[in-house]
Amino acid sequence: MLVESLKVFCDLVETQSFSKTAVLNCVTQSAVSQQLKSIEKRQGKQLLEREKRRLTLTAEGEIFYRYAREIVRRFEEMQHRIQALGGIVSGTVRLAAIYSVGMLELAPHLKAYIKSYPRVNLRLQYDQPQKIYDDVASSEIDLGIVAYPRAQRNVEVLPFTEDRMIVACNPDNELAQMKQLSPRELDGRPLILFTPETPSRRAIDRYLRKHGVKPNVVMELDHIATIKHAVEVDIGVSIIPSESADYEKSWGTLKTVEFDGDLFSRPVGILYRKGRSFSLATQKLLEVLSENKPTDEPEMEVEEL
Repeated sequence: MLVESLKVFCDLVETQSFSKTAVLNCVTQSAVSQQLKSIEKRQGKQLLEREKRRLTLTAEGEIFYRYAREIVRRFEEMQHRIQALGGIVSGTVRLAAIYSVGMLELAPHLKAYIKSYPRVNLRLQYDQPQKIYDDVASSEIDLGIVAYPRAQRNVEVLPFTEDRMIVACNPDNELAQMKQLSPRELDGRPLILFTPETPSRRAIDRYLRKHGVKPNVVMELDHIATIKHAVEVDIGVSIIPSESADYEKSWGTLKTVEFDGDLFSRPVGILYRKGRSFSLATQKLLEVLSENKPTDEPEMEVEEL
């Protein structure tokens, strides 16, 4: 049985999708179905049960998946070590980030990486936090960047940076004349915030409660660009990462004010799949992002927030 077939089986279990598995392995959905049938025929056992919207491993499937995953992992590790001996950094690296970690924050790292390793095809996409966690866990992407990162069952975390959170307002807003402000200044003012399910919004809510602020939330949006546009037209003020407003500040369409005393910052981390062996190209990107030399299986304890 070829390792490629084992990988298809593992991807199918992890993505719960024939179409996603087909894309990951550059084959058709029909080919995925045929490979599953071939594996089950060889084993003489049913390994997966198809329910309404879920694929469930049978008892035999659990054993098969556990060993198949290890075989695939070791095979990939072997390939990566052989590649490393040649010192050639090439291939495709898939990186995803949340919308509020903008290009201004990533650009210095990505420019240095592309300049050092021009043979790598770096694919950057922006997505919602939970989608990034899911895609890292299922190996659809190599690395993810999120705020308030937390380790999960198949996902580990490395630190990336700390974002200073500030108040953004229209240049004609009375807050625009202030250099610093107390969080209490936001009490009762119209606020435009991230949607409640995002980690950044939950942190903002905690910060405001800590300072006794009763927020007057007039709009909740899930995209940093939309939040900034709403602030530019003076619908309200917002609390966003400082660097995300640099472009608008340079054009004079936004003003930012820092909090005095109790500064507010959010941690941003790099997600990777637990137990996965990195390609040389992914290792080098991780090195550039974290400013530490990564090992094959980096370890880090992360306090869940």
